[in-house]
Amino acid sequence: MLIDDAQFPLVHMHYNRADARGDEVSFQLFEDLLGRGKPFVLIGLGAAAEQVQSNEERKQLTMWMKRNRKALNKYVLAMVYVEPSPAKRFLAKTSAPIFQKFWGYPILVSASEGEAEGIAARLLAGEQPAQIEAERPDA
Repeated sequence: MLIDDAQFPLVHMHYNRADARGDEVSFQLFEDLLGRGKPFVLIGLGAAAEQVQSNEERKQLTMWMKRNRKALNKYVLAMVYVEPSPAKRFLAKTSAPIFQKFWGYPILVSASEGEAEGIAARLLAGEQPAQIEAERPDA
């Protein structure tokens, strides 16, 4: 995963690209974003490659989540995941409650990066994710 914060408070997470510096750098970059103390929206791009996490990787992720849970809840307004395929968008939406329970912030699913950035602008303006999602039942 590659994190791009050049357009903060929009933070692009490229799931189909790897940061050559490794996962530890990605975690540190994410912590640095949380450390800014300002709300932001994640824009998820690209399908993640199917990969199996080792027990150690899952353990590290869980420990990181526990350490950063409060900040994640406070500063990440939502993840807006871009998925052009209607079938895959449907699957992503059905997984949204599990995603939110794990990460502590909601996920909204959009068909394009432009749509995702529009949703992010609404979130940053103070609209609630549930209201935005309710207006887009077939998205």
